[in-house]
Amino acid sequence: MNEGVKNDILAILEKVISILEKEEEKDIFELEELSNHIIHSATIFQDEDSVSTAVLVYSIYKVIERAGPRPEVYLKIRSEIEKSRKFLESNDLEKYRGCIKNISKIISEIDEKFKKYVEEVIEKARIKKGTKIYEHGISIARVAEILGISQWDLMNYVGKTEITEFAVKGLGIESKLKYLRGIFK
Repeated sequence: MNEGVKNDILAILEKVISILEKEEEKDIFELEELSNHIIHSATIFQDEDSVSTAVLVYSIYKVIERAGPRPEVYLKIRSEIEKSRKFLESNDLEKYRGCIKNISKIISEIDEKFKKYVEEVIEKARIKKGTKIYEHGISIARVAEILGISQWDLMNYVGKTEITEFAVKGLGIESKLKYLRGIFK
């Protein structure tokens, strides 16, 4: 793992631990912001660890948003994140990745009626974060590969957003006219 990516993930994990130490209304907003922040590392380095961490943080955010702050949830997740941080600090990537998977299981087991919802949230989180990576110029094929999702699902979501329209609309009228004039010369 790239040292810059590792340090960024460690900083994110520290912030998540800090957020989950006490329940506050701003927790949801802070978790969402953290998952968005780490996407920049994933875009630059295109590594699976940054992406899985971003998806995980986003999943925690969505579950807490839906279920509300619950002390037992905060404690279980925080404990596992602390373990994952220690493994990452000691460069034990296999155990770090195992902890990340355990956190996903913990989220799924929070409440049986949330299990299906959580699985859906995690899948949607992958697609949403994939869209963010795509916005940064990474191909749909590469994003799908990094996240382990189908290109079809990703393209379907991208097609419902204004990303492609934004790219076209981003050119000013003068730029468009200059381009068209150049074609007819």
